[in-house]
Amino acid sequence: VQYPMHAHVWTKSKAHIVCGIIWICSLVFPLAVLVIDKEDVQFNYLGHTCIYGLSADVWKIWRPVLSCFGTVVPNIVVIVTTISLIVIAEVGFRVFVVIEENAS
Repeated sequence: VQYPMHAHVWTKSKAHIVCGIIWICSLVFPLAVLVIDKEDVQFNYLGHTCIYGLSADVWKIWRPVLSCFGTVVPNIVVIVTTISLIVIAEVGFRVFVVIEENAS
């Protein structure tokens, strides 16, 4: 945002690493369900959906933890990045106003 012409260029290997990390993170919940209680997963052929029973006692601990990572953490990331962008834009605007006042 500050220097749009100086954008960071990712190499192909770094992009593959980032995509791999995102892919692994998306597998955490389904793999946890299968590891903890594989008999509690039902597949619906009509709608092609998986239904997780989550009836094992372990889920009393893991359900809030996974819910936190699935809902709270992304919202915090969005809020923090939005605030930082607003601050950067405000500083840039102030610099622009000072330059315009000095040019006059």
